[in-house]
Amino acid sequence: MKKLLLSLMAIITITTIAATKEGTGLGYKDDITVSVETEGDKIVTIKVIKMDETKRIAEPAIEKLTAEIIAKQSVEVDNIAGATYTSEGFKEAVADALEK
Repeated sequence: MKKLLLSLMAIITITTIAATKEGTGLGYKDDITVSVETEGDKIVTIKVIKMDETKRIAEPAIEKLTAEIIAKQSVEVDNIAGATYTSEGFKEAVADALEK
């Protein structure tokens, strides 16, 4: 019985810690919507759900921003040169998701 209770507590803890939230920010052309997966306070993954930015500019910028945000565990990272509005909108979307 004790093992069963401990197993249930572990499962409940694991399932309540992991969360996926969506957020939106204003990019250069339109809104950028992202999905942010967290485990506790740690940012694990960031995925773009909707974006109407110029792909050849936005995609490399968002890829780099994603890596930097996850590494630093903060949206307080530098914008990508040449993709300033996209960078701001992406960071705004991530911050919006984290606030929920």
